[in-house]
Amino acid sequence: KVEQSRASLQTLRCNLDISLEFDDLLGAIENSRFNAAIPKPSLWQVLTGKTEQDLRHLVFCALFLMASQQWSGVKGVLFYSTEILTSAFHLSKTEKETIPNIAQLLTLGIGGIGAVAVIVGMNILDRAGRRTILICSSLATSICAAVIVIATKVDVAPLVATAMYMFNIVFQSGASFIPYLTASEIIPYYALGSISGLAAAANNLTLFVVSFIFPILDDALGPYLFVPFIVTNFITFLFCVFLMPEAKGKPVSQVVDEYQGPVRIVAGPFKRRPRGEVADTLPVTFYESRRVLPKPGLAQKKDFVSKSFCPRILVVSSESVQNVCTVNNLDTFAELLAPFGQDVSTQITIQDGQGAPYFLDKICVRFTSDFAIEKQVQLEAPEISGLIEKSITGHRAEAEGLPFVDEETGAIDREAIGAGDIGGWAPWYTAFRHDWVDATRASEHEAFQHPVACVLAVSGSEPDPVGSLRELQRHAVVGRVQAASFTGPSLLFYFVLVHDERDTAILQTVDATFDQVRRTFGQNCTLLRVNSNTDLLGTDSSDRDRVSGVWSGYYDHHHRHRRPGAQPLDAVPADRAFGTMMTMRDVTALRDAVKQMMARSVVPHMQYMVRVLSDKTANQRRGITGRLFSAGRRYFGATTKTSSTARGVDGDVYFAYDSAEAMLRKLADYSFMLKDYKFAQSVYQVARRDFQAEKAWKCYAGAQEMVGVSKLMLEIHASKAEFDSNFDDAIAMYLYKSQTQQPFLAVRCIVVYYELLKHHRLYSYAPDALLRVPGTVAPLFALMNEQAALAFLKASPRPEMRKFSFYAMVAAQAYQGAGIPELSYRCLRAVHAMLGASAREAGGNTGEASERGADAYAALCSRWTSIDSHVNHELGRQCMGAQRYDEALMYLMALMGSDRVPPKLQAKYLQELLQLFLESSEAAAKGAGDGGPASRPVELSVPAIDPRQARIIMSPDLEGDDALLAWTRSGAAPAQPDGSPDDSLGGRCCSVGEAVAVLLVVSNPLGVGVTLNRFTLECRFDAAGEAGESDGGAPYEVSTVESVALEGGQVAMVTVQITPRRAGALAIVGATFLLCDILPTRRPLRLPGRRLNDTKEQRLAATYAPDTALGFRIDPRVPHLQMALRGFPDTLMSGSMCQASAVVTNCGTRPCRSMALWLSHPSFFDIKSPQLQHEQSAAAVEAGEDEGVYTYAAAGGAGAGVERVQVANVLSNPSTFTLVGAEPPDAGLHRIAPIGQLAPGHSCVVPLWLRGDRVGAHALRLCVGASTELEALCAGGAGAATTAMLRTRSFEVDLVVTPSLRVNAFVRPSSTNPHDRILGVDIENVRPDLHVELVQTTFSSGCFRLTPVATQSADELPVTIGPRQTVNLVYRAQPHILPPSDARQPLLPEMFTVRALRQFVYAAAAERRPTALPGPIGLVYSTRVFGGGPSQRPIDCIHSSLQGFIMRAQANKRRNMLRANFPLIAEQHFPTLFPLFETFGVDFVLFWRETTAPSPGNGGEAAAPRRMRMGHHSITGIDLGIPSDYATEALNPPAGGAARTWLADTAKERDQLVASIANRPSTATAHSRAERPLDVAMTATPRTTTGGGSCSAPPRLFVVDVAVAVYNHSWRHAYAVALDLVSPGELAAAGLGGARLEAAGSRAAWSWIGSTSHSLTVEPLAVATVAARLACSAPGVIDVALWRLAATAVEPPGDTPASQHCYRSRSCECVVYPHQPCFVVVGEEPQAL
Repeated sequence: KVEQSRASLQTLRCNLDISLEFDDLLGAIENSRFNAAIPKPSLWQVLTGKTEQDLRHLVFCALFLMASQQWSGVKGVLFYSTEILTSAFHLSKTEKETIPNIAQLLTLGIGGIGAVAVIVGMNILDRAGRRTILICSSLATSICAAVIVIATKVDVAPLVATAMYMFNIVFQSGASFIPYLTASEIIPYYALGSISGLAAAANNLTLFVVSFIFPILDDALGPYLFVPFIVTNFITFLFCVFLMPEAKGKPVSQVVDEYQGPVRIVAGPFKRRPRGEVADTLPVTFYESRRVLPKPGLAQKKDFVSKSFCPRILVVSSESVQNVCTVNNLDTFAELLAPFGQDVSTQITIQDGQGAPYFLDKICVRFTSDFAIEKQVQLEAPEISGLIEKSITGHRAEAEGLPFVDEETGAIDREAIGAGDIGGWAPWYTAFRHDWVDATRASEHEAFQHPVACVLAVSGSEPDPVGSLRELQRHAVVGRVQAASFTGPSLLFYFVLVHDERDTAILQTVDATFDQVRRTFGQNCTLLRVNSNTDLLGTDSSDRDRVSGVWSGYYDHHHRHRRPGAQPLDAVPADRAFGTMMTMRDVTALRDAVKQMMARSVVPHMQYMVRVLSDKTANQRRGITGRLFSAGRRYFGATTKTSSTARGVDGDVYFAYDSAEAMLRKLADYSFMLKDYKFAQSVYQVARRDFQAEKAWKCYAGAQEMVGVSKLMLEIHASKAEFDSNFDDAIAMYLYKSQTQQPFLAVRCIVVYYELLKHHRLYSYAPDALLRVPGTVAPLFALMNEQAALAFLKASPRPEMRKFSFYAMVAAQAYQGAGIPELSYRCLRAVHAMLGASAREAGGNTGEASERGADAYAALCSRWTSIDSHVNHELGRQCMGAQRYDEALMYLMALMGSDRVPPKLQAKYLQELLQLFLESSEAAAKGAGDGGPASRPVELSVPAIDPRQARIIMSPDLEGDDALLAWTRSGAAPAQPDGSPDDSLGGRCCSVGEAVAVLLVVSNPLGVGVTLNRFTLECRFDAAGEAGESDGGAPYEVSTVESVALEGGQVAMVTVQITPRRAGALAIVGATFLLCDILPTRRPLRLPGRRLNDTKEQRLAATYAPDTALGFRIDPRVPHLQMALRGFPDTLMSGSMCQASAVVTNCGTRPCRSMALWLSHPSFFDIKSPQLQHEQSAAAVEAGEDEGVYTYAAAGGAGAGVERVQVANVLSNPSTFTLVGAEPPDAGLHRIAPIGQLAPGHSCVVPLWLRGDRVGAHALRLCVGASTELEALCAGGAGAATTAMLRTRSFEVDLVVTPSLRVNAFVRPSSTNPHDRILGVDIENVRPDLHVELVQTTFSSGCFRLTPVATQSADELPVTIGPRQTVNLVYRAQPHILPPSDARQPLLPEMFTVRALRQFVYAAAAERRPTALPGPIGLVYSTRVFGGGPSQRPIDCIHSSLQGFIMRAQANKRRNMLRANFPLIAEQHFPTLFPLFETFGVDFVLFWRETTAPSPGNGGEAAAPRRMRMGHHSITGIDLGIPSDYATEALNPPAGGAARTWLADTAKERDQLVASIANRPSTATAHSRAERPLDVAMTATPRTTTGGGSCSAPPRLFVVDVAVAVYNHSWRHAYAVALDLVSPGELAAAGLGGARLEAAGSRAAWSWIGSTSHSLTVEPLAVATVAARLACSAPGVIDVALWRLAATAVEPPGDTPASQHCYRSRSCECVVYPHQPCFVVVGEEPQAL
């Protein structure tokens, strides 16, 4: 009832054209026979991803959403809302029984509002998207659950109810219904049923679990019931953000393509695109863009194989149809249909060879207008080379760049290698593979090139279309197909009636004509309406371009070449328009016609043939006859050959098309074309055995090839052994065992195998397959080696760069031999870049410079010397041939950078480099080429010049090191300050006209000798703001070294002298020379500057300042000095003095107005006042006597005995001396007179006395800095950080000090007077050959005077110490200080330190720190002269320069001690915090003289010793006071508290400073002595005796007056003292038994009388006396030292002078007991013992 159906449909559609729609209905009815069963994989296969599409991620998403829906907690809100709200509102029992109560009403509202929320959610579903709504819903439910928990905890019932309402609203608007929709939107139909059932089961199971445990959770958690649901909802939120696919507006197939694979992150910030993944999308119309190929993706690699073995359809058309094609600029009807055979969407279900149904989504088909079986073309034929070269020719423009190589830096982009596709790296290969497969001719051994159907097309305008179709059935081509092809009589005919829309005359009869055709030929017919563009002028130009693009793109891609041997197709003109009479409606009609033909006729016919052939082959192989026949072929193949075999056109054995073997091959090929790869593989394997038995090797090779292809097309990951052997056998059979070699088929097999390996990402197997190609055709061999090299780049786990380099070089060599230099050059460039990247990764020679120079060329050289040399040499030669001299120079210069190349090759490379220069010079003279090295000097890596070893020496003929350094008043060593303007030049500066020497280390890395001619330096000069002194000529002069000869491996030092003539800055930028007196060469000298670390960008990226290491400044104001040291010894005995001098000469043109001397070891030097050399007598210059350094006072005059002198107590800089310029305002420790100025050409002499201060080896550094301007550089002062930039010349003198005397001191209290101290000095002569005579001792102290304990007669005797002898001197130290009440007494140095240090620590800002200097101190000098009596002249240590020398040594030791104890205090603050001398410290100086050993004279008398060298030893800072760490007193905050700081860093620094002061190591004295601040002394006074003399008289008593003196040794505390005198009878009660040892004498015979308790106040450093009296019953010796002293520190009145000595913010208490006895002789005349 077809006609009735058509009439009904026409009535329904009115006057519309129903032909296409009705044809679709008929096709659907016809296809319904094959759709009885839909393939449904098992559930386990779906879950494990073993289906055609890996659905694991999508299945997980569907199951997770259904399970998480119930874990959201909504069922608890719905099912248990009444109980929750009842508990929240605290309803009573009566309220609970009331129906309805508030909880029930609210529960009813929760359910009602949920229904409204679902409706709202459904309306916004398609607007916002599924994933977006789920994200918002899950996050909102988590928040609402948290609000429910909080509201329940704080007991706010309305908030609980509101949160439950909001919870239900946000859940029902999204998470309630979307999980049920998700499965149908993301799961394909063949797995939808099983997955939907599993998801429903998961949902119901979780519903049961949640409903069951909800009451349990309520009882266990109470108000925290919804905490688990907060977590589960938040997990759902994270799942939706990172894992949930978005299905809005996408078909299921697109969702599956995008999200197939294992479970992974597919969205959000952590999404990662799979390595190598490329979007596999095609345009809406195929090849609509002219000359644009679709992007090759992974799926297209597999599509290429399926399209290579797709069905062929023969097209035969009438002449009228040809005219229809001609008006559209198309030659045949096959060309009209050709573009629409690509990826025909069939969308039908068919059955495989075993009867199982499977879904055929799309299929490719090719249309041809001719068929013939021809002999395959051999590789040696010129057509083959032409085909390859033409494939490459279309992409020559793309041969310039390398996608994975940065053209600027030459770096390898690993991300581009990992994500890129090999097809895009070599597009000529993509064109080659299509051309090669298209050029494959039909063969007798396979059915792929044989038509499966025939399209017969006639025009509706013909008078008898049916007759025309019958005539076409008898066409010659059709006869050849039916007679000599696999199809044979089973050829399917498909009839097409073409209606030209321009022919309006037959518009009414065309439908009737088509019905006649359909009735005659059956359902395999179609009506095609074309040429609907009847009004060309009204057609949109963009629509015409789209129509034309359908054919132009196809022709560009598929028909650049015909088969080898056929007439070549002319290139399609770029302006040629196809389909001029068509519109997009016609294009759609053509596509639908092809789709209808394939879906309704061709595919069902092929399926029918598969069933028929399967039955035939099965019947023939069944039964006794078939089995015997098969066994006979297997075991007796040579004797059982049947008549079904024949010889083909190329001489190989093949089978007749009606034979069982041919039917097997046809069955397998048809199954393969229908994508039933598994069945095809099994059939190929059966046929392979038959072909092998018949020794039909070509057929066997084809079967083996297709077995391997079928295995790889199955998408089953197999090992290489399972498929590689198939391809290996096939290629071997094609090439070596066939009757005629079949290299064309072998290459096709290699190409298909390679594409399948790329599809499976088995890149490591690809090179073995590609290298099986024959090497007889150079372009083909080069192309395959290039692909093998690229495959090594895609190898896992990382690119194999060495193998890539090797095969790329082989490809380059083959390309060069084939006459394709562009690709040869490209391959070599890739090798060059890869070697450089490999070398950089391996940590090889990376070079310092990034610019394009010699260092950059060396950086691209790896450790593979031979490969480097070969690549660079070939690249250089090719560039020379192309007259690209610059590039050729780059590669040839890279040959010169390695020393591992054999010398013969090095000589050859050097010769070619020089030859390149000569050729480029000739080309430049003729105006050809790019000029190359002839136009400019080249940057060559030979010779090697390391700029790091370069040295710039100012005035190289002078001694010492020269630099422009900063001098400070603090005494720090002159140095280049960071951030100064001169830091950019490294502190180097010279004057105009001063010679500067540049020393370069030049080495020859080659094994052959070279010469450097006319070697000079290239400099950059920047003139100063003022011209300065200039003669108008060149700003500088550079000397030239005429010739430097370097043998192989030789290193030489080249010195070039620069003489500046103008003021400015000069930088050395390179060296220029002529290599071998031919090649102008420039060697840049560059170094990276200091690393910048100021900004965040600089810290993240390595940023360097400009390099200024090879530069200096020229300033006419800078002095030019020459300094010479004279008389400096190498060895000196400790303590001894040696005279030397320093002569400074002004070699400049300007007078020197300021000059300073800095000493690294000031305690080693005694500096005298400088003198101009012409004013100094010759005798003064020469070394004088040893004692010239010492000044002697007059005998008995000043300098002997005890003398008090007021001296400055400032810890000044002992290292810096002013030699020339203004005298410092406060000379301090320095007592030298500087000269006014030093005129040009004049010299000054600085007398020096060198003293061995410390034993050991010392490197003494002396620096003389000068300036032509007057600099305010003071040696003393407040230690400010004022700096002055001076031209400095430095020297280092090595001095070894040997030991002579070892002097040690010890201190103990005096037993007679508590205020006195005993100081002992041990002097040991450690030398075995030294005789020493002591000359004098001098003590200086601010509190004590020292007198010898020995008798007066001992002073008159000389004290001589022989070798290894020791002498001990003992002195008594007695206080010698003004009383504290005296207003003239200045602030004690210790109190100054406490106050200054406290202000320094707790000051608010740096400007509030102490700036005042300590006041002067009165030093008591105690001098003792040994021997000679009163006439002996003492050495003047007070009024001579020796005092300054001794004080400098003391200041140096003092600074060293402070640096160790106070590391966090800058040295510049020392003068304002610490004095030079302390009150209770003693400095000791011992003067000695060397004598000769005494020799016996006449009468045994000793001869007078001969006086020789003199020297002195000193001990600084002997503490005779009470041991105390007074610096810690400064850590107590002041009365007003610590200053507030706003910065955390400042507070942290303060805490660190306080900790360092509190935890610093104590002085040695504090550890060695422990003395009390208070002590008591008793003195007995005689009294009269009382009592009777008879027996009746009272007992006789002896009364003794005792004066008790309380001594206060403290300098900072006044003490309130409570003195208790204890009698012997009260000893046990007073607790004095353990105070000291028991003393001799009777304690029971006496007692204190009168007042025994006394209260008094003792000032600091003062004595208070108490009068006491005791009575004794009998004469004798008694011990009266029985007392107890309790003392408390008090604050004296603020208006008293003594108050300045006390520390007011700390209390101190102590109890003192007697520690030694005090014996008194009681008798008629009592005495104190």
